Amino acid sequence: MSQPEQQAASSSGEASEESWVPKLDMVFESDEKAYQFYCYYARQIGFGVRKHLVKRRSNGTVYARTFCCYKEGFCRTVKEGKKPRPDARTGCGAHISVRLLDDGKFHVNEFDPVHNHELVRMVSDVKLESNNDSGGAGKVRKRYLGAQITRRLVFNNYVPSNGVDSSFLGSECTELSGEEWVPKVDMEFEDDDEAYEFYISYAARVGFSVRKHLVKRRTSGLVYSRTYVCHKEGQSRRNSDQKKDQQHVRGPKPYDRTGCLASLTIKITKNGRYRVTEFEPKHNHPLVIPSKAHLFRWRWRRGLVGAQAEFLDSGDGQLNFSESCDQGNEVDGIDTNSRLLFAGYKNYIPSKRMNDMLPGDVGAVMQYVQEKQAADPSFYYALLLDRNDMLTCIFWVDAKSMVDFEYFGDVVCFDTTYRCRDYGRPFAPFIGVNNHKQSVIFGAAFLYDETEESFKWLFETFRTAMSGKQPVVVLTDRGQGISNAIAAVWPGTIHRVCVWQMFNNALKHLNFVFQGSSTFAKDFSHCIYDIEDEEDFVSEWKVMVEKYDLASNSWLAKLYEDREKWSLAYGRETFCADIKISLIKESISCKLKQHLCLQHKLLDFFKHYENLLDEKRNAELQADYRAGHSSSKMPASRMLRQAANLYTPSVFKIFQSEFELSMDLMVYNCDHVETTLIYKVTTEDCKKEYIVRFDTRENTVICSCRKFDLMGIQCRHVLKVLDIINIKELPPQYILKRWTKDAKSGNLRGNHEIEIGDENKSSLGKRCSRLRYICNMIAIRAAETLESYAFVQTQSNELMDQVCQILKRAPPDRPQAN
Repeated sequence: MSQPEQQAASSSGEASEESWVPKLDMVFESDEKAYQFYCYYARQIGFGVRKHLVKRRSNGTVYARTFCCYKEGFCRTVKEGKKPRPDARTGCGAHISVRLLDDGKFHVNEFDPVHNHELVRMVSDVKLESNNDSGGAGKVRKRYLGAQITRRLVFNNYVPSNGVDSSFLGSECTELSGEEWVPKVDMEFEDDDEAYEFYISYAARVGFSVRKHLVKRRTSGLVYSRTYVCHKEGQSRRNSDQKKDQQHVRGPKPYDRTGCLASLTIKITKNGRYRVTEFEPKHNHPLVIPSKAHLFRWRWRRGLVGAQAEFLDSGDGQLNFSESCDQGNEVDGIDTNSRLLFAGYKNYIPSKRMNDMLPGDVGAVMQYVQEKQAADPSFYYALLLDRNDMLTCIFWVDAKSMVDFEYFGDVVCFDTTYRCRDYGRPFAPFIGVNNHKQSVIFGAAFLYDETEESFKWLFETFRTAMSGKQPVVVLTDRGQGISNAIAAVWPGTIHRVCVWQMFNNALKHLNFVFQGSSTFAKDFSHCIYDIEDEEDFVSEWKVMVEKYDLASNSWLAKLYEDREKWSLAYGRETFCADIKISLIKESISCKLKQHLCLQHKLLDFFKHYENLLDEKRNAELQADYRAGHSSSKMPASRMLRQAANLYTPSVFKIFQSEFELSMDLMVYNCDHVETTLIYKVTTEDCKKEYIVRFDTRENTVICSCRKFDLMGIQCRHVLKVLDIINIKELPPQYILKRWTKDAKSGNLRGNHEIEIGDENKSSLGKRCSRLRYICNMIAIRAAETLESYAFVQTQSNELMDQVCQILKRAPPDRPQAN
């Protein structure tokens, strides 16, 4: 047996009875607990740990894990250069394996303690220094064998539990420039926040805290230079006499500044990334050893995560020290008994709120909804509270919005523009498009929480307010939480990413390009709004990326990967009512932005919101009147006359433009398959060809551009082919009622008719709710003029008499017990 193996065997044998030595059939609550236990054992023995193998079930559950010595295996390659990384692995077989059994816990099924390399052993080199008070107490310094290995262990948090002299960290940190987590000059980051988090992670490993120091911005507000420094940079402002009285000051700082020069400086480059231009690693003060680094207050260091923090979640949103930490110790005057918060504490607080409400906002909300409900009994609102009874989300909708959704609720945009623009308050309206190509509001919400559960509640509440009806297509911002909520609550609804909201996100993530180039906005808009063909989109996108040197931009790369969810070149078979044009022309959230800032009272916002609703509804009434009383000269074309009589003026204008453009197209009869005629349509100055298929038996026509499927208005290519084959009017199936003057007339029961069967025969609540919904729709329409109001009032008396006659012939249904 080799000397290293004898050392490992003797070490493990001497400690075989220790509680911190792994044993077969040892049980752990989770694989992470097993990992922490093995790391603690490794610190005692003197080696580092790596996570090796993991096995998961199809649902992602881990059922087996293997943790091994950090010298397991062999290096595949040996890097060469100025600072080559040595081949440190020796094929060590020491490891521990755990497996999930039927009791839901992880059991140790393999444990090999034998190493084939020298371990990091501690030898006490005790040097007692004289003390003036007594000679018994002294300062103990410990010297480690294997200095190179020790540095690697220390900076990977494998420090023995009894500590290491902090001056070692300060003197040796510059020798670790080969480590990936150590900053280097010319290192690049996507943005300044990523650089900040990287420097925080480095500081947590080395043993100091980070402060944001200098920031330089351009006139547009874009940050082009930042400097992050050690928390002991500069000098304390208090003089020495004031320091003596610091203990009497409420909340005194537990440290003094020493003028430390350690810092990291980044500057923006032409491609929008941030590059490290200066890095100073040396400190002029003792550092905190990694095993004690978790004692920093969370407000100084938000980057302590995982094993470095050694916290346990108490379940109430705060994180406490694990039992392995010494509760009585203090480092640099920091009280270790204080309760600290995790780096992602915003996701773990009980309410999970992403945005805060100002004092008085709840009162303003309740005052508004109560006043609205008193004026309109059909007004609907709902509140979502967290377990601390704090308002997390509120949704409201009035009767007119419910009626609008009945007519035009096939396509809905959930506008969360506040997420990418600083609106102050998280106002999120549900928006649609009416038959005049005007935007309408179906409802609105204040969403103070952006978790998947909150989105589910909001979408479920919206469906309840609309008597169980859900949209056919919904457009939202990108987000996994929103996507999962829609799939769970609105099954069957097609989910697409709204390109208008995506463009707003681009203004935030690509601000440096928009500011630095006068042509990027035009090229980017062209890619996302104008291209109809998939191949053209891919080629145009690549040209744009190369032109502006954005190949390394991760946000843009992810956007391209998700192109099938948002690009108009994909999914053209999905009807979207051309809603993007209405959102671009009149953004409701942008109009209310100045009233959503935190400096204004929330009650004032509701007043402006009501004024905006009144303006939009008045504009809709005027458009309805003009559509029914238009006296313009009728066109000579038979198809145009048909369209002018049916479509609203705004939609007819679009159709007329397509009709006129069809006059310049050229048509070629290229094939004939059974009853289907296939035509090739193109223009004289363009090589792009479109294929139009006309079925003579079914009287259907389809174009490869799929414009009718996307917008509900026939394209110029189809109109040209119809003219060639002597069809002078549009087939009825190609005139969508939602674009006509009569879009708001017809059967009010729509998709919500209650079946009169055995199951629902006595469902009084459902029938009453449905009839109330119908009455609301009639009331909203009838209130528009005095004549219609008087008519409905007269008919209501006759209607009630007829209902009473029916009830006399048959007794009312009794509600069934649940």
